Amino acid sequence: MNRLRAYRDIEGLNQTDLAELLGMSTAMVSAIESGRRPFNGDLSSIGYGNERLELPDMSAPMHRARASTLVAAKNRAKELLRLAGEVFAELVAITPKAPRSKLLELDAVHTFQDVEERAAELRTILGQEESGPIRNLTALIERAGVCIIPIAGLAGVDGLSAWVNGVPVIGIDPSAPGDRFRFGLAHECGHLTLHNRHHDNVEREANRFAGALLFPQDDFDAAMVDKVKLQDFISLKNAWGMSIAATIYRAHELEYIDDARYRALQIQTSKWRRSEPGEFRASTGTLLPRLVEVNGGTAAVAENFGINTKHLAALINWSHLRAV
Repeated sequence: MNRLRAYRDIEGLNQTDLAELLGMSTAMVSAIESGRRPFNGDLSSIGYGNERLELPDMSAPMHRARASTLVAAKNRAKELLRLAGEVFAELVAITPKAPRSKLLELDAVHTFQDVEERAAELRTILGQEESGPIRNLTALIERAGVCIIPIAGLAGVDGLSAWVNGVPVIGIDPSAPGDRFRFGLAHECGHLTLHNRHHDNVEREANRFAGALLFPQDDFDAAMVDKVKLQDFISLKNAWGMSIAATIYRAHELEYIDDARYRALQIQTSKWRRSEPGEFRASTGTLLPRLVEVNGGTAAVAENFGINTKHLAALINWSHLRAV
């Protein structure tokens, strides 16, 4: 795969559309994308420098997407993620004091207790104490050298993550409620540090990781009371910044509530599927926008790096942030 296909995926174009932009036949575009023919044209017509024909290596993105998510939406998200990692690495390399990645792709986990321990390790990497709420998870993750971008307008894709030439990148839906935004970031950190391939348990493990990162087990043990009620979970949301639904789920997985109580609480909270009590504003990513700004702004970086200006702007546009 090369830049032609990546451009089409971001723009939502077919090969005939791209052929018209490049001034060549559809068959030639197909041959170039498949690697059967070399590209001898000019990428400037699609906003890229010719040196950008080859794409950086990328791990298979981990999706938190509904089954109904369109393939086109997934492909667009994937290529925005790849572009973000590509640009981020080059900006970090030329920017003094820019944070380098502290995250590591680790060996596979075998038990849920392993997942809990990995979450505790990440707290240490992030410079967070082993207990207590994390106030601004976004800022901590970015200080650890992770690139965070918005993926607005991609119906059904809540979050995704991948390694792009060794750079950890997270894409997150900026229109998500603040609690879901935080949990999504923690979930994707789980994928980045736990998973280098898909298997049946990846989503459950990433959810367990997110819960452990935001609300460590020892803290959870101390917070639980006998015959815990819905109001108790509402109070915990305010203290820990984790949704009521996610906290109830964690109580169930840690066996503080049985299956029957879990189902009863789910029924009680079903009216809050779209918006829970105690909503708060998400903390958006600032690292990539700041790197772009200190290197001259969107237009200058796009020109100097041979990057499509509109595509670069999409990586730093948090204007779809949910209003509270």
